[in-house]
Amino acid sequence: MTDDRDTAPRRLGEYVLERRLGGGGMGVVHLARTAGGRLLAVKVIRPEYAGDAGFRARFRREVAAARRVSGAFTAPVVDADPDGDPPWLATLYVPGGSLTDRVEDGGPLGTGEAARLGAQLAEALRDIHRCGLVHRDLKPGNVLLADDGVRLIDFGISRALADSRRLTEQGAVLGSPPFMAPEQLTGGGEVTAAADVFALGAVVAYAVTGRSPFDADGDPFAVAYRVVHEEPDLDAVPGVLRDTVARCLAKDPERRPPVADLLRLGTVARGGGGAVAPHWPDAAGPAAEERRSVPLPDTSPDGRTRRRRRWTAGVTALVALAVAGGGVWVVAPWDDGGTAARETQDAETRDEAAEFRPWELDLRDLGVLDAATGGFSCAPADDGLLCSAGGQLTVLLGPDGTERFRHEGPRDAYGGPTAVTDGGAVYARSDKGVVVLGPDGAERGEIDAPEAAGSLHLLAGGTLALRNGDSTLRFYRTDGLAPAGVWEAPGRYVTATAAHGDRLLVETRDTASGGAPELMLLDPAGRPLWPVPVTPPPETAGALELIGMDGGAAYFQELDPEVPVTTAVLRLALDGGGADAWTRTPLPVPAEPRGVVADGTVYASSLNGRVTAVDAAAGKVLWDRDTGVRVMSRPAARDGALYVSDGEGRLHRLPADGGTADRRGAAHPGTPGLGSDGSAPAPVVTDTGVAYVVTLGNTLYATPVDALAEEDAGGS
Repeated sequence: MTDDRDTAPRRLGEYVLERRLGGGGMGVVHLARTAGGRLLAVKVIRPEYAGDAGFRARFRREVAAARRVSGAFTAPVVDADPDGDPPWLATLYVPGGSLTDRVEDGGPLGTGEAARLGAQLAEALRDIHRCGLVHRDLKPGNVLLADDGVRLIDFGISRALADSRRLTEQGAVLGSPPFMAPEQLTGGGEVTAAADVFALGAVVAYAVTGRSPFDADGDPFAVAYRVVHEEPDLDAVPGVLRDTVARCLAKDPERRPPVADLLRLGTVARGGGGAVAPHWPDAAGPAAEERRSVPLPDTSPDGRTRRRRRWTAGVTALVALAVAGGGVWVVAPWDDGGTAARETQDAETRDEAAEFRPWELDLRDLGVLDAATGGFSCAPADDGLLCSAGGQLTVLLGPDGTERFRHEGPRDAYGGPTAVTDGGAVYARSDKGVVVLGPDGAERGEIDAPEAAGSLHLLAGGTLALRNGDSTLRFYRTDGLAPAGVWEAPGRYVTATAAHGDRLLVETRDTASGGAPELMLLDPAGRPLWPVPVTPPPETAGALELIGMDGGAAYFQELDPEVPVTTAVLRLALDGGGADAWTRTPLPVPAEPRGVVADGTVYASSLNGRVTAVDAAAGKVLWDRDTGVRVMSRPAARDGALYVSDGEGRLHRLPADGGTADRRGAAHPGTPGLGSDGSAPAPVVTDTGVAYVVTLGNTLYATPVDALAEEDAGGS
């Protein structure tokens, strides 16, 4: 088979292919970027299939079908060239993983979550059917769990309602037997919208039980026989859903409910408790049982989330590689929620000025539906805390958790910039560009930068640096917002920045190819401090991601060229440049791309609790341990220790010289959201001994680190 890594073009149409997300049997999916910076998933057909006339015809149908559908729960097509060499299809990038991976890694969904998923799939099918199409391949792998609800993808074998003949390829029925209707398998009847209803019922049953209702130990022929001739096994399906699922799985298509009736599954998700009875609206079912139920995001017009998962959050594998390309998905445990903002018992801290009272907030009260995947994070701000979700929301909290002010950024500011503060002012995204807010939220000024993106940086000496557009960095004086300088990279686009003191490091890539990364060090006026740009060393096998910098060096994580896992740590000395300025340290075990640096040590970690500490200057691994903390957040280093949270929101202290967790706090399970199986941000630990923790349960709490109890032997 042809190696697509060698043959994949670096550019298709107007789009630069940035990295390979993964591959399926027929094609390879790439993460791509438009000239304006919008992320796309581009499906490129493999050369061995592109020359097959029958396959090209099928791919043209896929493109045509996908173009016709544009509902809230489908991935819109941006562009395509089914007759190109190679053929390709570009959709908006959906930063979320598949239902298959969610269930395989984290277990079945709760009843309410599965019900809402069913309602959203029903809405997606309604939009598809209104276009005169039958999807024909609804299965867990084609259901992406995006931040703002599901996305139903892959229209590769969809057919028009008016042409419902059995579709075969080389004599085989196309589809997935556990989720195919009997009429699809036998060819004995028309394949209509009712086939998609059958699949929806099977998907909901799978979501809530972890297996197909026609399970036969993985034997596809036995599964197909059961689908056609036997009744589904629904014993493990909760009673509140069982009747609806059973009606969807009726052998006779005429006895299945219409898709419109399945929208009422949303009442179960909202805790209505009654069974959904498509043909008997007044029928009542048993009350919703006690369950570990995790709500999907509210996708009503008033409550629909507008957030975007950063592709780096908690990656262990590539998933969901179909029309929409897919994203990354790592799973945390789920638990009961309902935690409201509250205060807990008093505790003493090292702050001698006042007694500290721990507190906890339900982040939904701030309008944050899922902190873990919404880019929500916090940083110290004077005597309080500055929190933001990308560029969409900025909240300044007092030390007791009270809200000092809230600023709503543009609805489309998905990726940032995240707000920053110098103590006297807060700099946040606005419709015009960047707004300057006082501690009381009053507007002090605004910078005209409508294409602001990336990160904001406050440099020593009173300079704010920001990116505006693909290839331009601007510098402003903070004492009056007067322009201080501009740096541009013609023919290139900025992919990362980092700052320390009065210097800023910028990484750019070639606009035409997307490759050939270059680095330049700038002063507070945007003037280059190196005579020529610096490039990665030739032994670098994969893409580099900038972790951060300190006074002497910049630190990077090297990603495997096949999957986004970290395989090495690199250090670039800032005092010279050139090949001898680089130090590369391979990791003994691949880690997730979420490294952090503190005092010259890079800590590479994974959700499963493994941490590798690297002396980046010496080029050696200091230690590599299983810490015992499961569903571990990114670490924060402070006072000779690492601080992390786990899947239940407990704060753990880890000796920075290696070893397992030695102290931990109480659980804060909260109420996890649909996407709360990403990686929680690092805790914020202040010099007063207070830790602020954002949990996977969508809460934020404050606790003194001195209150952490001794860790039980064996960890968490």
